[in-house]
Amino acid sequence: MSYETLVRLRNDPEASGTDLFAAAGELRDSFVRSEHLIGLLPGDAPELLVAALERAGQAGVVDAWLELGRLLAYGAAPWAPYPERDVAASIAAYQEADRAGSLTGALSWVRIAYFASSADHESDAARRLDELLAAHPDDPTVLLLSGYLRFQGYGYPVDQEAAARFHLAAAERGSADAAFEMSVLYATGSGVPGDQDESLRWTFRAAELGSVRAMGNLGVFHATGQGVDKDPAIALDWYAKAADAGHPNSAFTAGVMCLTGDGGLPVDEARAATFFARAEELGFDVDEELDYMDLARPKI
Repeated sequence: MSYETLVRLRNDPEASGTDLFAAAGELRDSFVRSEHLIGLLPGDAPELLVAALERAGQAGVVDAWLELGRLLAYGAAPWAPYPERDVAASIAAYQEADRAGSLTGALSWVRIAYFASSADHESDAARRLDELLAAHPDDPTVLLLSGYLRFQGYGYPVDQEAAARFHLAAAERGSADAAFEMSVLYATGSGVPGDQDESLRWTFRAAELGSVRAMGNLGVFHATGQGVDKDPAIALDWYAKAADAGHPNSAFTAGVMCLTGDGGLPVDEARAATFFARAEELGFDVDEELDYMDLARPKI
């Protein structure tokens, strides 16, 4: 039904941008519900979705450019990588939102360009970030990106100490990603003195702020006794939190711990199956990895 509605709107020259955007959202949700896997969506559904969002954006719906940029960078879901990934087109869509006055659009295209190491956008990304920093000096995402780009030398000279200062400022303003970066910087002695205790403190802080990578790392630390007491039960708790927050590797690891009774934990096949289902939902190839480990899913 969502596909047919969007086809009708596409063929109606009087259709509003708002209606196109709403119908495009319904088609996107069809991909999220895996309707493409059971033959409910025609083959041109991804192209229709892109065209509808472009038209809605051109009609003045800024959120349509933001959604198009996201879809072109990440797909509708881990199990539905549609429309096809197109970094350049994603950047262009976010830039349209930026030109319409969206701070999210501006930050998003700079971020996508940085993580893609796009040479075509490097100088423009640094220039735009300087403008954003001048206009929003306390924005944690602006500060985080300023740290990223300077650490890697993307559009700026490599400067790890400056990167650390930006990450610290972002972390102090509530950025979970920046707090995680501080944990890495202290662990490696990059831009700050190496300090494993400080690294662990920042890992806990990042987890408190919602960093799934920090949660997963705390699972590893408690499973191995790295910097903390070895405790499989606490490790499983952290892996479970990371899985709930969207970390596929943690979901799989939690499943293996429950399946095998790792570290003396009670075997819980039902819970293992739940973790494996979560890992698969997040795009992890559970069966292949279990086969590699000479394990199999519990038959629940």
